[in-house]
Amino acid sequence: MQTRSPEGCADDARFPISEEEISFVYMGIIGQANPSVTSLVASGMDRQLVEQAALVLHTRGLVIIGPDGSWEVPAPDIALPAWAADTERRARAWRATASELHQVYAAARQVQSADAGNRDIGSLADIASATATITAAANKEILCIRADSRRTRQLLLDPYNSHKELFRNARGEAIDIRAIYDHAVLDTPGTLDALRERIIGGEEVRLMGPVHFSTVIVDESAAVVEFSNIDPSGHGSLLVRNKAFVTALVRIMNTLWALAVPMATEMDRDAGGTASRDAVILKLMASGATDSTITRRLGISHRTVERRVRHLMDSLGAETRFQAGVEAARQGLV
Repeated sequence: MQTRSPEGCADDARFPISEEEISFVYMGIIGQANPSVTSLVASGMDRQLVEQAALVLHTRGLVIIGPDGSWEVPAPDIALPAWAADTERRARAWRATASELHQVYAAARQVQSADAGNRDIGSLADIASATATITAAANKEILCIRADSRRTRQLLLDPYNSHKELFRNARGEAIDIRAIYDHAVLDTPGTLDALRERIIGGEEVRLMGPVHFSTVIVDESAAVVEFSNIDPSGHGSLLVRNKAFVTALVRIMNTLWALAVPMATEMDRDAGGTASRDAVILKLMASGATDSTITRRLGISHRTVERRVRHLMDSLGAETRFQAGVEAARQGLV
């Protein structure tokens, strides 16, 4: 490794080092029984790099530097998880202040308060980034309306997403999440399993349709509105912090929530029983689900669904699926 300063240079100022260089030095430290600056330099490392990396590792609790300059190296299986947990805590705290810091940023640049923070986001990558920014600052609640869109499928089918993981705020408290999905998403293989996992992770899921746009609303203070169901590129989407706009979105969410049908995982597990299966079919019919959606949801044949739908409509004296849903609601069946 090249020396960063000429030999004998009096300027001992610190220089920036990368995570790769810090990891390189750390590997050298844990690979020696009694590591020291001298022993690492003897192995071929640059002295200034070793000294600087040791200071960084000391702040992370991975190396303890004594008053006399001696080193103590905690076991990595204890020290690394502790450092990672502390890093995650501090990252949550920074993310939680993002909205407030943006207000300072906007005020310093004399952005008009009515439009402060509102901006166009014209791609799926921008939508994902803006959503991550506002949800990371969530304190109590996240509300979601999700159309059958490219972005929704991206969210549900991404193999790297941990749907079961609880979403927490900067204090480590669980966030309440309510989400309405267009029932048409169930026609895409894999989405039903993803939704079940999201329920395990604390998300309260309801279905309805059709849903004409998607939005994620955080603490009634910020929202991302996206239309990738209309334009798959995500063009025309918005990051919104205007209070009146966000309030209107919350009211739309609450209205739709009252009309949407809960996704009952308990019924799903007992869908082999005719009574339970019919109850699920009625709920899905009431939400406007098609036979193909019901077929995929219950994992039964299309012919069986058609037969049960006709039986339920006859039993309820309904001529249309909508009438069946209304009558089932009137009788307390859904």
